[in-house]
Parts: sequence; structure tokens; C-alpha cells
Amino acid sequence: MTDIKAEAAGEALKAIAQKLDDTGVIAPEGRSTLLRVASELKGKKRSKQWPQEVDRGSPVRFNVGKTADNKPVRPIIDFAKIHVNQNHKSRPPFDCFDLAIVLESDTGDLLSRWHIDQANSEGGSYQAGPLFHLQFGGRNNGYDRSVDHPIKEPRWCHPPMDLALSTEMIVANFFEDAWHGLREDPSWCLNIGLFQKLCYEAYLEHLQKCISAPRGSTILNDVWAANWK
Repeated sequence: MTDIKAEAAGEALKAIAQKLDDTGVIAPEGRSTLLRVASELKGKKRSKQWPQEVDRGSPVRFNVGKTADNKPVRPIIDFAKIHVNQNHKSRPPFDCFDLAIVLESDTGDLLSRWHIDQANSEGGSYQAGPLFHLQFGGRNNGYDRSVDHPIKEPRWCHPPMDLALSTEMIVANFFEDAWHGLREDPSWCLNIGLFQKLCYEAYLEHLQKCISAPRGSTILNDVWAANWK
């Protein structure tokens, strides 16, 4: 079970936002949103329960980067509703987890939308799929459901990745030169490490438990929302 205080998470996220700004990968409004979340975390002091929330009206917007074949793309963390609760004993420490990443062209056209999510539950029953999963599509920004991607599946088995870890993934994929510097920066690694522990520790322990269990099952079956124990 992790024991990461809100204040420490806020300080780490603030440092990450500054590094992203120093390397020139994040837009000013994106930096402001991360600093706002960091400030809210620091205000929770020593609490082990704290939110990371990003509204679609104030997303974490990056500058225009490029794909491996030099296509321009602007990554955006479009939405986040992550409620940390480190009292969970046998699963990652989240009461709810929902984070969306949008990729736009340099002219603002939607290219794709990716969604890291915790399975919905209602009346004690979970939706079909892994407890934590990655899926393509999800709800677009706005209320017109006709523009949503028509197919919700598959839901890929995937660990939770919060705001901090998602920013690192974006930099590594679309800002290669900046990534080469950040990944060798001890302070970057230290601050990212805090969120790695938060998101991955219980998840990896569960996978190891599944691998070591002398019985006939599969990891996918054991991380299925209805089966996670």
C-alpha cells in the first residue's frame, strides 16, 4: 500500500510542469493547468486521498510535436478525473480513474482520442473488461454523441497512468529531442518516480501474484474487473 501525501505529489507535479516548460514542449495554458492541479494537491497537505482533475475547458495542451514519420501533431490531455484513495489494499489506489488524450493536427483537426479508464461499476457489478484499461475513442469534447467513435471495444489491459505519467508518454512519442534529455535528468526521474509508485506498485504486485499462482488461469482473466481480488 502506498503512502504518498498530497503535498508531496503537488511538489512533484509542479516540478514536472516546470521541466516541460523549460524544454519548450508544453503550451502556456497547459503549464497553467498542471500548476493549478499541483497547487490544489499541495493544499491537501498530508492527506492520502486527493484528486487530479482536468476539465475539458482547460486541458493540458502541448505545443505541436511530430510523429516518427515527421507528421505534425498537437497532443492534449483533454480530460482527467482521478481520485486517489490509498486505503485500497489489493488494487491500485484509485476510487475512480478516467483520463483522455486527444491528438490534433497542426490546424486543429481531430486525429484520434485515447482513453485510460477504470471500469465503471453500478450496483456492485462492473462493465465487461479489465479493471484498468486503454481504449480508442471514448466521448469527444462536447455533447454531440453522434461524433463519438462508434465502437467502444477492445478494452486493452493497461496499468493506470495519471497526469504526470501521461505527460512523459506524450514527450517520449512526439518530442524526441526533449525526451532524450529528460530521461537522463535525475530530478525528472525522481518526480516521475513518485507517480510510478502510485500507479504501478499495486498493479505490478497483482500481475506477479497472477504469474506465480499454481493454477489454471490467465493474467487477463485475473485483471478482469469482475475477477480482481
